[in-house]
Amino acid sequence: MLAREVRILFRKEWRQLVRSRGAMLTALLLPIILLVIVPGLQMLGMKTGAAKPVNLPPGVTLPPGMRELVDDPVAMMRAMMVPFIALGGLIVPSVTASYILITERESRTLELLVALPVRVGQILLAKLLALLALASLVTLVLFSVDAVLILGLGIGSPGYVLALLAVLLTSLTFSTTSALLVSLLARDFRTANNINGLLIGPTILVCFVVTLVVPGPYLSSLLLAALFAVGSGAATFVAMKVVTFERLLR
Repeated sequence: MLAREVRILFRKEWRQLVRSRGAMLTALLLPIILLVIVPGLQMLGMKTGAAKPVNLPPGVTLPPGMRELVDDPVAMMRAMMVPFIALGGLIVPSVTASYILITERESRTLELLVALPVRVGQILLAKLLALLALASLVTLVLFSVDAVLILGLGIGSPGYVLALLAVLLTSLTFSTTSALLVSLLARDFRTANNINGLLIGPTILVCFVVTLVVPGPYLSSLLLAALFAVGSGAATFVAMKVVTFERLLR
């Protein structure tokens, strides 16, 4: 059970999030494009375009993650859905966190928290839960559309959908914890967005590399989920160690 202070702070953070037009537009627009429009069009096009197996020239080999494409052209869609889902989970919290935290610092409402009988850890937990709740609510609804298309079009099995769900949930957690830490330490929107960009860029690259190198979307999904879980734990540990009231107010 959450402490009473955390529940009160969570309600305050949630109201602040849903009242922020910039945060809500970001939380809705980007996920729709990344999780529904782009993969949905690709899945529909692949199933209606009479895709055929790939004939490679002699001596040419594909990376382990793409070798199924030789016999099954739909394997490309299954493989590419992994980084698409990860990208959808990474983008939303990173941008939303900047809106809510930097705005709160600029409006000086953080100073009111100092006067309350709460700890820094409780403030961080409430913010983390609010960001994660909003991002999860939006992305899980959109992910259900992908799941229906994947199963309905015969692109993947229920196990494959569950593997993608693991990637989505862990990428959401990693992005939320890391974006929260960055926004707490950054002084303005530009700094926060620049640092988030530097963090997300290599993370997206790792997602595509894992997809190409690891054989099969199941293994690549599980590996990415494990990496995201480790990253979110590290970001949370650092936040709890370095963030103080002085850093929040500076």
